[in-house]
Amino acid sequence: MIFVSLLPILIFGSIVYYQARDSLITQVGERLHAASFLAISQIERSFSFSVANIESWAELDIMQEITSGDPSGVVSNMLSDYQRSWGYYSNLVVADLNGVVVAAGDTDLLGASVSEASWFTNTLASQKSNLGNLRLDPYLGGYGVAISTPVFKSDATGEMIGVLTAGFSWSELLDMVNSIKVVSNGQDEKGYALLIDRDGYIIAAPDFILLEDGGSTAQSDILRVYGRRWWPVEDPFMLQQMLSISSHRYIERGDEHLLVVNQPSNAYETLSSLGWSLLLVRDADDALKDLATIRERALLAALLAGCLIFVISVLVARRVARPILSLASWAKTLAHGDLNNKVNITSNDEIGELAISLDEMRLDIKGYMDKIYRAKERFQSLINSLDCIVWEATVNPVKLSMLSGHTDNVLGYSDIELSELMQDWGRWMHPDDVEKAREKFREAINGAQDGYIEFRAQHANGEWVWLKALLSVAIENGCVVGVRGVMVDINDIIKASESLKEAHDLAVTTANNKSRFLAMVSHEIRTPMNGLLGMLDILRDTPLKKDQQQQLELAWTCGKNLLALVNDVMDFTRVEEGDIEFHYEHVTLQDLLHDQVSVIAVDAYGKGLDIGVVVEANMPYQITLDAVKVRQVLAILLSNAVKFTSHGSVLVWAEMLSSGRLYVEVKDTGIGIPSDDQEYIFQPFVQEDDSTTRRFEGSGLGLALARRIIEAMGGTIGVKSIQGVGTSFYFELPVVGEQLQHEVLEDERERLRKAGGADGAVLLIGDLPATKTVLQIACQQWGLEFDWEAKETIVVRNLEQVLSRKQYHWVFIAQEMSDRFWATINPYLAANRQTRLIQLRLPQEKYGQRPLPHLYVPFNRERLLRCM
Repeated sequence: MIFVSLLPILIFGSIVYYQARDSLITQVGERLHAASFLAISQIERSFSFSVANIESWAELDIMQEITSGDPSGVVSNMLSDYQRSWGYYSNLVVADLNGVVVAAGDTDLLGASVSEASWFTNTLASQKSNLGNLRLDPYLGGYGVAISTPVFKSDATGEMIGVLTAGFSWSELLDMVNSIKVVSNGQDEKGYALLIDRDGYIIAAPDFILLEDGGSTAQSDILRVYGRRWWPVEDPFMLQQMLSISSHRYIERGDEHLLVVNQPSNAYETLSSLGWSLLLVRDADDALKDLATIRERALLAALLAGCLIFVISVLVARRVARPILSLASWAKTLAHGDLNNKVNITSNDEIGELAISLDEMRLDIKGYMDKIYRAKERFQSLINSLDCIVWEATVNPVKLSMLSGHTDNVLGYSDIELSELMQDWGRWMHPDDVEKAREKFREAINGAQDGYIEFRAQHANGEWVWLKALLSVAIENGCVVGVRGVMVDINDIIKASESLKEAHDLAVTTANNKSRFLAMVSHEIRTPMNGLLGMLDILRDTPLKKDQQQQLELAWTCGKNLLALVNDVMDFTRVEEGDIEFHYEHVTLQDLLHDQVSVIAVDAYGKGLDIGVVVEANMPYQITLDAVKVRQVLAILLSNAVKFTSHGSVLVWAEMLSSGRLYVEVKDTGIGIPSDDQEYIFQPFVQEDDSTTRRFEGSGLGLALARRIIEAMGGTIGVKSIQGVGTSFYFELPVVGEQLQHEVLEDERERLRKAGGADGAVLLIGDLPATKTVLQIACQQWGLEFDWEAKETIVVRNLEQVLSRKQYHWVFIAQEMSDRFWATINPYLAANRQTRLIQLRLPQEKYGQRPLPHLYVPFNRERLLRCM
């Protein structure tokens, strides 16, 4: 009994002790963390300040003297002054590019060769500031960290002329580490600070640790300041943790118990390259000595408390046992369902309060049971009020266990009559629905899932009425034990559905008749329209007066628009009727897109627009699709893009998606489409608004026709637009690739290599944004550098500066240039014979003054490649 009484106290006391121990360890660790953070920050500041000082000294004008070997000794004098002023530099020297010391704070070092010193070779190779490891410098002498920085010429060439290095004294670093306060008197064997390098070797520590040095353990370590690793980091994992993660840990070795806090330098900008870690070590036993006293007092208190609990438990047991036995007898009567038996315990202690609570629980249970009974009555009343049939049946054996509701209203039978009829489904269910109903019931029972079924049942008046039975399975212990459901009269709903179907069939027939009528009318209109346009074409070639010519052109334009409308109506009608056939063939997408763009290019350039085609490198060279239908869709999208764009450009973009589908996008910088109208834009006879229709004309059938063609080929089409900025129409199609585009790109690069321009650079001068995009993408795919200058005025003013950036193999000009331009570029062309000047010309545009190699836009990749 005593042990049982003491056991909770012992457990609680142990938990409290270890929690206090962990809390004290955490507090000591946090204090050491704060001290280590301040110390490593001070070391970081000292080194970053030193790096900044040395870099500023290297930029002084006086350092230019080292190019001549500092004959007057002014640099050496300056370094001597700095070495005396800044006492923590063991040496300050400047070496020329041959590794010979030409200036030094200590003149004894002049002429020394440092060409093989690691700080010299690293700085010479990287041409930026470097920090070396803490070692004895075999070339200059002294222990320290070599901080070196390159010295450059002050003229425009900026060539490197030497290396300035300073040895950050080990004694200064030692003072910084020894000044860290770990224990109350600073540092002793109970608490001290260590600085280790990335290999775990000690580089700074108190004297009582450094005096234990027995020398280096390997020939490669003879230059270290201390020849041993600190013993915990002999474990590679422990070393890696201390060099990478700031934390505190509890370490045991024999009788030693240490609390170690490490602060790695990898989080500090200047020290990160050194791979150091600052360790603060505290004797855990010394730090936790006050906790032992607390533990002894806690054990004594636990013993006294145990004795007191034992005495009290004996007294309480005698007082508590009698009421508990009474409660047990009352609980048995309650278990048999007697909710009217009250607890007869009147004590004022906890047992009495428990008895009162249990009696209140009895009253609550009694109230709940009364509510359940009343709810059952309300549920039965609700079932009786519903104009439906509610039923329940068991599965094994199959038996109707409950039938309720308005059976007389639904089927005209009483509950008893319907119960007898439902024993045999064939007596009241339509013969065509009996087997279907049985199958549905079997599925519900075997699959243990709810469902429904619609069937016909015979009314008492002899008519057949439609019912809908909702089925719900009853499951106990994972097995279906019954089925319950509700049967509702849906006869009126079925009749309404049949009427709706008849109306739908009538609407479909009407629509088909309308489509056939439109096709017939369109065909009848197109025949005389072709004759009318033919006669108008003949009249256009006849000499007429100017006003007569204008009237004739107006009539011809109106006739063309009317014929286009008729063609759109016929195509749309044919697609709607499904009277469309697809003929798939192997095509080169680059040629298909360029051919279609070339058709619309004249209209685009006539409005001052630029137009181009970009095909991504992941596109197969040949793909299989219906070229005629794709051209028809592209014609619609390109025509709309040019029609609704007054300035800027139109760009066709194509790539192969990761899903293996072709993606084509037509982008323009036109008027854009409001977001509210974008969901309706693909409907027939829809434009943005009436003002748009009046301004730009058109039937509004083009996008609807494009959408139906794309969807008929198994693709999707969409739009992205910002009003006032531009619009992008895109579509995706399933295609089959024949030859990978990267194989074609490799062939094209080989052709450029044979022409001697595989590594050349391209410069474009001019204001054709779409052509610029096409040319830039092609250069990227061919591995060529690409630059662009937009306006001639800027190019001419800074032309010499632009041409001096690199050696250009090709220079494309997209506009007629002034004499000033030619006077500037001709010397460059004479000096660089391999540079080719190519003029980009718009269709039917003439440049008569200077005949040059030229390329008409828009161009495809093959024409561009041949020209280059």
